Amino acid sequence: MLPGARAFNKDLAPAFIDHACIVNGYAPPPGSVLGEGVDAGFAYCELDCGTAVTETLLAASNPLGDFHGIDARGDEIEQARALAKDGGARNITFHHAGIEAALEKTLPQFDYIVVNNIYSWVPLRERGLILAFVRKFLKPGGAVYVSYNARPGWNKLDPFRRVFREATRGMKAEPVQRLNAARDLYARLLELKAAGIAATGLSAEAFQALNDIPLDALAADYVNEFSDPLYVTDVMADFAAVDCVLTGSSTMAESLPVLLGYEPFKSLLEKLPTPSGRELVKDFLLDTRYRRDVFVRGGKRLAGDNRDMVMNGLAFAAEHPAAEARYEQRMPFGDMKFDNPHARGLVETLEGGPRTLGELVTRAHDGGVDAQAVVANVHALLLTGQIRPVYRGTPEAAKGARLMADAVRARATDAASAIGFLPSPYGTAFHIPIADQVFMTLPAQAGAEALAEAAGEKLAGGDVTFVTKDALTKRARAWKRNVRYFGAIGVLPG
Repeated sequence: MLPGARAFNKDLAPAFIDHACIVNGYAPPPGSVLGEGVDAGFAYCELDCGTAVTETLLAASNPLGDFHGIDARGDEIEQARALAKDGGARNITFHHAGIEAALEKTLPQFDYIVVNNIYSWVPLRERGLILAFVRKFLKPGGAVYVSYNARPGWNKLDPFRRVFREATRGMKAEPVQRLNAARDLYARLLELKAAGIAATGLSAEAFQALNDIPLDALAADYVNEFSDPLYVTDVMADFAAVDCVLTGSSTMAESLPVLLGYEPFKSLLEKLPTPSGRELVKDFLLDTRYRRDVFVRGGKRLAGDNRDMVMNGLAFAAEHPAAEARYEQRMPFGDMKFDNPHARGLVETLEGGPRTLGELVTRAHDGGVDAQAVVANVHALLLTGQIRPVYRGTPEAAKGARLMADAVRARATDAASAIGFLPSPYGTAFHIPIADQVFMTLPAQAGAEALAEAAGEKLAGGDVTFVTKDALTKRARAWKRNVRYFGAIGVLPG
């Protein structure tokens, strides 16, 4: 498993998981704010939650949720509890336990279970325990988010991973030293044109890129003896055993409904009779190396009339200010270009705050814009990762997010505990650079140079260093331009 990281993963938000269900034609969990139990509340669980930054920020911005974090690492659980306490998140409970011990606990039936960066990094027995947990605690209609290293994308690296393990087995050295020793041996095999190595097709560029592996990934993917990338068909079969059906990828640009609109995906995938076959061939076409999948227990399909109703209940938020928007991007299926007045108008609207699809269509209709143009541009912005699905804000969510944001900003000048994200009233959190968090605590009327100087002193006092004073000043100028956007997503002090 990956070490617990002090970062936020937007894919794990209930609204994001709901959206993955909906766009793939499945009903969201019954406790979802979009589901059958509107405003009744939902239960959410993250296995191996680590320091639980994502889940704690989600708890603050989703007051209707009952959140549970489970992890066997006591020090990380204590860090998680400290953040929850400081941020006033009373709707989250942490359990210091492994998954096997958690199976014996009295827990609620969950609408959402998150299995993030665990499944392909643990022994087979542990995978079995994960499935047993899902069988016991996931509601009918509930959703499971599962991320894992995938084949065929990892196939070319398999020989090196094997050489790494055997060449450094028993070696008492740091991971980077072990990496260098394995690289030297592998390079010699390449020089000798070893048949088993040459057949893998590992390019010189990919081999060179091994030098840049982050330490946490090196530990998880190479040092970890149990790391084993999986084919999607294997994972689908595992979860089918606990009555869970794959809705599809939570990464919209890699979802079947999107790719089926483009060649060569359309002509190839339509020939395959099963969902598992289509997902497998899609992965071969994309050379998929990492998957983010959502499964639903029972696989309840979403009726066509309900689909429109639910989509109008979800809102969409901009990931960044309008000035940073891109209208052209390389995608798995080709170049996407959508630089048109409708797209630019939509970006300007969303810079002012999240809107539902229904609100965007109504606004466009009042301005004489065709609804299909709105839908097409929302689709393009989603595919290019420039907007995300969120819940509609509430006063209760705003209060919880504000308290947690204060606690996060209080950590901004501590290098050991700083978190580069702030919760919002929209059921999620957004990336807010550490420098910007410090600017938020300073007098708003100050100029960029004064802001940079004051922020630099605070950051240096907490052993957080910025690249240069000029870079901090540049960031301060950007901060002053982006205040409207930060206010619109609800992350400013107030």
